[in-house]
Amino acid sequence: MQRADVYSVLKSKFIDHLYHANTVTTSCTFLKLGGLASRGYVTDLGLPQTSQYTDAIDRKYGIWYDVFTDTVDIHNRASQINWYGPVLFVLDVGILKALPAKSEVLVTKKNPTKWIDRETIDKRFFTTPEELESFLEVGTFDHAVVIRTQKGILPFPEGKVSISVDDPQRALSNGTTAFLHAITRISAVSGSSSIPTTKRECRYGCTCVDKYKTFRDFDKFFQ
Repeated sequence: MQRADVYSVLKSKFIDHLYHANTVTTSCTFLKLGGLASRGYVTDLGLPQTSQYTDAIDRKYGIWYDVFTDTVDIHNRASQINWYGPVLFVLDVGILKALPAKSEVLVTKKNPTKWIDRETIDKRFFTTPEELESFLEVGTFDHAVVIRTQKGILPFPEGKVSISVDDPQRALSNGTTAFLHAITRISAVSGSSSIPTTKRECRYGCTCVDKYKTFRDFDKFFQ
């Protein structure tokens, strides 16, 4: 399936943006690199990133150098914490048309945590535009848009990316306000970058603040 086919189907489903959430530490590394980077790319460079429970799976199934994005803002859709992190990168879906020539764009049928050994590629990914058009469900967390570049990094397109940061209304263990700490770190790294960064505005009924109150990995998310 060609990347142009994926783009066309996404647009037909009124998907205008792709989303990627991560921790403050990993997000700062992305900003230093100038793009969303795969786990493998960051590891090879020896740069800081927060460990994820899916790391072993990514290595096992050969997706360690892929960049994963979602078709919706999971935090907003689920009205709670996105367990990958409080920093959300929002990218114009048009980036798919501007990828380097040998890049690939794939869409998963199910989350890699549900993959099993020796299953065929068509069990893991949509393989034709017709299949993708028929069965892609916007907001289904199993259906991730996977970007595979030669270097394992997706450069930020100028003017077509923004960042939002959760405000957990809680302090880190050292007493620093988590949101201000996150914004300060991100601003220090991005410097004169044109990427706009804002505080997330949660919709009515969102439970993230309540969940952040008792979240054990809180410092890991925001430091």
